[in-house]
Amino acid sequence: MFIIIHHVKISYNNEMFIRRVLIYYCCWVLFYTYASSASSTQSNSSNAKVLEAIKICRDKLIEDPHFVKIQHSLAQLLDSQIGSDNDDVDVNEVIQLYLSVGKPSSHVIEKRLPPSKVKFESLTRAATIAKEVLHDNQASIRYYIMAIYLDGVEEASLLKAFETVMPLLINNINPHKTEVSISADGTVISNVDDSYIQSAIDICNLVESNLPTISLIDEYRGALFRRIKQPQLAYESYHKAYIKSKQQMESDIGNIDLVNAFLHTSILVAAASREAGGDLEHQMQYLNKAEQVAMPLLENIDDIDEQSQDEFRDGIVDLYNNLGIAEKKQGSTKRAQEYFRRALKINPNDGHATVQLSSIDESSTDNVKRLDNEYVSSLFDGYSSRFESELVDTLHYKGHSLVYNALVSALKQLGRSPSSVKKVVDCGCGTGLLGDLIANNMPWIELSGVDLSHRMIDASRERKIYNAGLSLGDAEAHLSSLEKDSIDCILASDVFIYVGDISSLLNESFKCLASEGLVGFTIESYDDEEGEFRLLKSGRFGHSKQYIEQVAKLNGFEVLTWEDCILRQQGGQDVKGATVVLKKI
Repeated sequence: MFIIIHHVKISYNNEMFIRRVLIYYCCWVLFYTYASSASSTQSNSSNAKVLEAIKICRDKLIEDPHFVKIQHSLAQLLDSQIGSDNDDVDVNEVIQLYLSVGKPSSHVIEKRLPPSKVKFESLTRAATIAKEVLHDNQASIRYYIMAIYLDGVEEASLLKAFETVMPLLINNINPHKTEVSISADGTVISNVDDSYIQSAIDICNLVESNLPTISLIDEYRGALFRRIKQPQLAYESYHKAYIKSKQQMESDIGNIDLVNAFLHTSILVAAASREAGGDLEHQMQYLNKAEQVAMPLLENIDDIDEQSQDEFRDGIVDLYNNLGIAEKKQGSTKRAQEYFRRALKINPNDGHATVQLSSIDESSTDNVKRLDNEYVSSLFDGYSSRFESELVDTLHYKGHSLVYNALVSALKQLGRSPSSVKKVVDCGCGTGLLGDLIANNMPWIELSGVDLSHRMIDASRERKIYNAGLSLGDAEAHLSSLEKDSIDCILASDVFIYVGDISSLLNESFKCLASEGLVGFTIESYDDEEGEFRLLKSGRFGHSKQYIEQVAKLNGFEVLTWEDCILRQQGGQDVKGATVVLKKI
């Protein structure tokens, strides 16, 4: 190829032709790379061509640093190498190349400017890399905003970028340091310097001007107002979304996707009404209308495609849960129980309905052995922003320090030096409270964390203490993926209280723990004649000492430490529990 290009230069000396040859070559390489099968010979050949194309692009950019099409080709080529064995790939360089395409330099002449679609795709790709590879949400927000403000963006692409950036913006707003007021013309004004609030408001207004009938925009505006503790504004936004969603559904009767959207919006506006001080009758207007719409479809659910069925069932379960909550808050426990039971009839594993039933009557959930992961994940996703401030400062939570101190004491009891512990897994790592103690006091340890909540993972990642990595997912599944005898210690601060039956989790712990490895955790107390565990009114599991001893023995452990303790405060009362350390036999 280099020979061909050389001869082309001699024969034609035509800059535009040379540029086209370079671009076509790079595009061909990209196509070949993605289209090739994964055999080792083809993979090696394909990779060599990518590296060759990268060199061609780099050489051309030395001659012409503002050649946008070559910048774009190089960005895509380098992008394809992220996560590969190519150590020369600089993720920041890839992002900067995409940014140069999305926001070309003033040196680029008009006829060489890329179309809006290429600019938009480059900026959103830069945003995605910043978020998913660098875990830099602030940079990701900036790039998405740049993309949204481009002229000529297709509506579908604009809405997709909006859906992606709004949660990032809202989650970065500190709800405890925010006040807002309304100006005479109805503009929302922040009384503190919080650019995220203004950016979120401006983006909602911009996207709505392009897509005035889309209810999702008003839903996110409502979520923003909830975040900054403006319940009346939140309700007004959700009500506006409800009206739009209802109109869309009625304009295309029988469209299951629009019905699902209407169910979702009805639930949001009812909850917002409750938070704004609306009475039960007002809340029920929205929820009852949603039920009226849903019932005929529920009776003929087999006529709906499988994917839409699942979404529809989830929506109905959510609807019944919200009906139950509304009744429960008004003291109508019998009606509340009926709605929660309807939810469980559709999804017997629904954690929300299970916990709500238990909070009314523990005997109604005698056979519950475990809470589903989706419930626990959503619980802590919603709790992540205020987790430490409320749990530690308000409820005097100390499970993390109890587990850490128990580990240190256990090592001393065994006559082992702390330095003998090399690898630790922090299960249910949350925001990194326990990991922080380990990292600061035992800096030699290879510390990894796993949690079901992606927002908790994001929070713990900011601490930069998990030097062996963070994983999003179920603790048991994560432990099962580890090599046999590879871990020295597994810790779980206030995790088993959301698990219930811990037998299989201990079984996976045994497999990956080294000889005489340790498992340290906290449990909430539960004692009765059966002496096992059960779901308590708090929505958390309590475990008895007898159960822990039995399940430990069955899975190859002995109880090394059992310390009765106070885990936290709840409703002004002490929450009793125990700190436990098990040793692999």
